[in-house]
Amino acid sequence: MDTLKELSEVLKPDPRSEMYSIFDQESGALRTKAIEDHYAIVSKFILHDGVPEKIREHFETTKNLLLYSWFVYRFIPVAEFHAATTLEFALKERTGGKIRGLYKLIDHAVSKGWVKNEGFSNWQHRERVREEQESMYRQLSKLTENEIEFHDEPYDYVEKLKETIPYLRNAYAHGSSMLYPGGYGKLEICFEFINQLYENNEI
Repeated sequence: MDTLKELSEVLKPDPRSEMYSIFDQESGALRTKAIEDHYAIVSKFILHDGVPEKIREHFETTKNLLLYSWFVYRFIPVAEFHAATTLEFALKERTGGKIRGLYKLIDHAVSKGWVKNEGFSNWQHRERVREEQESMYRQLSKLTENEIEFHDEPYDYVEKLKETIPYLRNAYAHGSSMLYPGGYGKLEICFEFINQLYENNEI
């Protein structure tokens, strides 16, 4: 069970933080993940200047929580929860406080076109994979001289977010023992969502 760290252990990494290896491009070999690697990932999420300062400040707290998860691993879900609350804060500001409820706020942002699939790295990655697979099928068709059909269901990422973000926020808000590694993915989603919200300030 995780407990309050001993004073002598406060500045020592949580053992789970150093369980991962990363590929070092300079040496061409795997090495143990270091706090510098963790910091580099967290620090890259910078909201643009069009986002109100109070929201950017709120998001910086999210980043600090995730940064300090290097020392206290269970700060990861706290950071994820705070990221979701920052998103809700941004949505309320963007809509002028006229809409209540995270699901309804996200739904409104999607219906207004403030956020789109193309603005999310996860969707872009999936699209690249889909294009590569489609290209592979075309090449196979030429090689075999047989028409091989490529089937891929349309993937509406923002529709999925309407369900998943409120679920995550509520799970943490009402108490949960969920603990997933990293936390980077959920931080990135909220970061990209908020940045899109304030790219066009038309209500």
